[in-house]
Amino acid sequence: MLSSMHTSLEKKMDAALLNKKSRFHRKTLQYIGMVIFGLIAFIYLTPLLWLFDVSFRPRIEIFQVPPKILQAAPWVTFRSYSFASFKLALQKYQVGQGFLNSVFVTACGVIVTLLVCSLAAYAFAFLKFRGRDIIFMFILSTMMLPMDTLLAPMYRVLRTLGLFNKHLGLILLYGASAFGVFLIRQFYVRLPISLIEAAVMDGANKLRIWWQIILPISKPALSALAIYQFRLIWNDFLIPMIVLRNRTLHTLPIKLQVMDSITIAKDYDAMMATGFLAVFVPIVFFLIYQRQFMEGLSGSVKG
Repeated sequence: MLSSMHTSLEKKMDAALLNKKSRFHRKTLQYIGMVIFGLIAFIYLTPLLWLFDVSFRPRIEIFQVPPKILQAAPWVTFRSYSFASFKLALQKYQVGQGFLNSVFVTACGVIVTLLVCSLAAYAFAFLKFRGRDIIFMFILSTMMLPMDTLLAPMYRVLRTLGLFNKHLGLILLYGASAFGVFLIRQFYVRLPISLIEAAVMDGANKLRIWWQIILPISKPALSALAIYQFRLIWNDFLIPMIVLRNRTLHTLPIKLQVMDSITIAKDYDAMMATGFLAVFVPIVFFLIYQRQFMEGLSGSVKG
């Protein structure tokens, strides 16, 4: 009797010791993983931190080795911060106008994309018409085409419609997104068809069903598409460079390229300030709406 009790006690002690060791190993692996991911995050964030630092420094301190911020305590090196580079970019290169143009084109492009893609996705998800699947596959196949092959057709269409060298033409080009149609449709097919049938029985037409029923419950997918399209339009350089010839219409990426194309006496401090503005806005926008982006993207992919 005593021997059996002693044996069971030893087994319990061994099990407790094994559990303690396993918990120790799990915590050790967690700490190692945190350190590794922290190093990876630091590597990715280093260029952004450097851009933020040099955008506020005078030109003579931009390319110092080691960087000025590492030569002394941070609160000492911060004393040389100023907004001179931003003032130079605004006054000499009209970066403020480019910034406003980027905001206008991006905001309008996102709105047009959401309207066009949600309407097209509604048709492909809920309406039945001849050749629906073939047309949808044809739209998806355009995602495989390189952008270089589409530049000439875009140019001719805008010339024919009289939209060349206008923000409206650029906005309409961004409104057509095969990826957006696919993303929204994948979300729509997960919705219960009973919603549509109930609305039809109540006498609602197709446009009213889309506007009052489908759109309000599609906010996750629409948010994901809005964030994706915002980043795409804001950072785009090739299409605006071809469409917009007037300097007063140039967006921020074009302004940055014009500053870089000056081969003599480049204003590197103004370039850094402009690059900071170009990077800062989409990062803040994503950080604010990252939750909606992940929810909408995961929901659409699962569909």
